[in-house]
Amino acid sequence: MAITLKRQLNDSEKLKILQQHRRVCFATGHPIADDEVLHFDHIHAFANEGASELDNIAPMCEVHNKQKGTLPLEDFRVSLRLKQFFSEGDGLTLRHLLTFLRKNNDVKAFGQQVVVHQSNGEVIIETGSEKFSAAVHECPTTGWRYFYATLPVEILNSDDEDEERIGLQPRYLIYDKVFSL
Repeated sequence: MAITLKRQLNDSEKLKILQQHRRVCFATGHPIADDEVLHFDHIHAFANEGASELDNIAPMCEVHNKQKGTLPLEDFRVSLRLKQFFSEGDGLTLRHLLTFLRKNNDVKAFGQQVVVHQSNGEVIIETGSEKFSAAVHECPTTGWRYFYATLPVEILNSDDEDEERIGLQPRYLIYDKVFSL
């Protein structure tokens, strides 16, 4: 079995990368101080067949480079954002997450009013400007009807009633489960 080692960047290659990206952490955009250790990270991880070409390498601070491991860059950025959210405390629900994402401009809005119609084994969700449909299923044990659909975040909402009391089905969020979505 052959072992492939990633090549080391020479000084002129490092300079080209810094001219393109500046001394800024590619993961978060924060400046990397001159006295901080500077890493050169594979944007698409070398371990996942990312090329060791200059267009796949960017500067990153030591902390974020070590945390990122082999995660794709976008997944790592999502992970950082979720860790920031979960640092706010315990008992966080979907409403808390949607509010956090809106406050940080990750989503424009949520909880848009919708009208739901059900007929002929189909549910139709109307927003005023869009219409979504999905097949309705029934649980053979409980008789509950449900549907599966991919919907825009703007129409998602939490079942928390308000900030003073908890809704009927508040599912407290868990980092690993949210990140796997």
